[in-house]
Amino acid sequence: MKQRKLLPRFIIIVSILIVSIYLLFPTFKFSHLNGKEEKISQQIAEKMGVSYSYVIENLYKDESILRDKLDDLIEISPEDKQIVTDLLGYAQGEMAEGLNKSRKSAIKRGLDLQGGMHLVLEVDLVQLMRNLARTRDQRLEGILTKVQKELDQNPQADFDDVVIQYFEEEKIKLSQYFGEPGESNATVLGYMSKQADDAISRSLEILRNRIDQFGVSEPSIRKQGARRILLELPGVQDPARARDLIGRTAMLEFKLVADPDKHQQLLKDIDKLLVDRKKLEDTTSTSTDAIFDDIEKPETTDITEVAKADSIDEDVLDLSAEMSEDTTVSDTGAVDFSTEEAPFSSLLRGYRGEIAVPSENLRRVKAYLTDPDVEDVFPDGTQVLWSAKPEIAGDGKEYYVFYLVKNTSELTGSALSDARVEISSGYSDPGTAGKPEVSLTLNRAGARKFARVTGANIDKKLAIVLDDKVHMAPVIRAKIAGGRARIEGSANFEEAEDLAIVLRAGALPTSVIIEEERTVGPSLGRDSIRKGTTSAIIGMILVIIFMVIYYGMSGLIANVALLMNILLIFGGLAFFGAMGIGATLSLPGIAGIILTIGMAVDANVLIFERIREELETGKTVWHAISAGYDRAFRTILDANLTTLIAALVLLQFGSGPIKGFAVTLAIGILSSLFTAIVVTRLIFDYITSKKTLERLSI
Repeated sequence: MKQRKLLPRFIIIVSILIVSIYLLFPTFKFSHLNGKEEKISQQIAEKMGVSYSYVIENLYKDESILRDKLDDLIEISPEDKQIVTDLLGYAQGEMAEGLNKSRKSAIKRGLDLQGGMHLVLEVDLVQLMRNLARTRDQRLEGILTKVQKELDQNPQADFDDVVIQYFEEEKIKLSQYFGEPGESNATVLGYMSKQADDAISRSLEILRNRIDQFGVSEPSIRKQGARRILLELPGVQDPARARDLIGRTAMLEFKLVADPDKHQQLLKDIDKLLVDRKKLEDTTSTSTDAIFDDIEKPETTDITEVAKADSIDEDVLDLSAEMSEDTTVSDTGAVDFSTEEAPFSSLLRGYRGEIAVPSENLRRVKAYLTDPDVEDVFPDGTQVLWSAKPEIAGDGKEYYVFYLVKNTSELTGSALSDARVEISSGYSDPGTAGKPEVSLTLNRAGARKFARVTGANIDKKLAIVLDDKVHMAPVIRAKIAGGRARIEGSANFEEAEDLAIVLRAGALPTSVIIEEERTVGPSLGRDSIRKGTTSAIIGMILVIIFMVIYYGMSGLIANVALLMNILLIFGGLAFFGAMGIGATLSLPGIAGIILTIGMAVDANVLIFERIREELETGKTVWHAISAGYDRAFRTILDANLTTLIAALVLLQFGSGPIKGFAVTLAIGILSSLFTAIVVTRLIFDYITSKKTLERLSI
């Protein structure tokens, strides 16, 4: 009977072990490939005579950078040049694909272990007040100067309290300069608070675009407190360039998309160029036209003029085709991957009426497009841009949309006055009634230019571009005049809000100040890992030795649970990190693991001492073990539950190192409870089920 009871627990424990090992496999693979990456980069640096940091920074950012540099080197021997070429081919091909796949599921490392930049940015609220003021005079400037001085001297001071204090000292109401005349100070402060939140949201969107361009893997960009942004850039080796990239003004542009026949001709020209250059033998020809011919034409994204039924003359941009829930990917029009007649277009796919690139092909497509010979076949005055975010298809795959647009912008963000999310009345389309829409307001000059652009380019697409990333590309259906328009078709409020933020991001109402900056070198991170690992191993060995000496065979059982506990902690970090919950291994996290090692056997100590007491009363070994676990369980649960609550509070309200410590501590508490109560009990039950023990080594 006891054997039957053991089987379910045994299956559960083995299953958890297998899952943990499976979750940790990408981490082992990533660590192995990362070591190879360092060795290969060092070899390339030595052969080319450049710095290691230069190779690491440009290895994956743009494949042509290092190759062009290699071609420019005169003093390098042909043998070394061939070696570097082969190394680059492997590093940027097979190894890069392996690193990208394993990195997504590997345990995330913090800046203190990986190296990089830590920045705390703060919205300049004083500058925001200057920009929001209806009028400016010396009196207002004097008050704002005092407010700024007070905030500089006391960074922890509440901004609203400081503003009220100095305005009351001057016996001036906020409504004299801000909001509507006659409004109370509380109302005006509420309005300004919304403006500050809006500025932070816009800044977050801009920063995400900037960091994507910088090529940082696993960046962390999040809001901290009321007016700060926390930015962590792992692996960044050039702080000056990062600061310049972050501080640059965002660029919002409206660019016309080239005609479909130009897209089609470009694909043909690139395929022909690549085939001719490689001098391939005649093979089965596959037409690039199939990409377009077999794609089911979706509903187009329209820009149409609405009758002047409302008090305000508005026009509608219907983006329902762009935001529809239909994520079916049509591969029927794509050239087969095996063909040699279309080496470029075979990497593309038809996606909702657009040309798209599966994420696994993106690196190869970008490599082709940066080839100087390929750039020469681009139609005059055009450039290739990509969608800002990948589209997720029904099969779960990611696709990046490929746009051929004009080099010059038709309008910039300076033409846009505002973009807000509203609820559609359904006037132009009853089906959109009650759904979110984005209301656009153009300034006078922008409205005139927008009318000319839309009137001259009916039935063409107009791409909304922020920092060279296309967010939307609706079709112009009619001339838009009046300076007001609505974007309908958002799937939900969040999508509409994201689009509004993108549109507003071209003209920030205030600047963002770098309040704190820390740079951690990769060598310091490796040193931290080495010392942390050494201390964890030493601590674990001391605990193992103590348990064996003091509790004998029972101590060995506790040590088995301890080793499994460590495996489960790292498996938990890998699982929650892959889920995007923010489980990052940092130096404080290693401290949490070391603390957990000491705490992991604490529950077993309580159980063993209880078993000893039961044995002293004359109970048999089996009954003493059963009573020991049953009676110690409540004490163990209470002690660990209170610690877990503290860890969850730190996890919720902490940030940076505190959060890293809380993550590992919380996972460690749960895993130690499982191993101490379930795993060790199973081992004891198995031993006692095999034979009747007269005495227990404890």
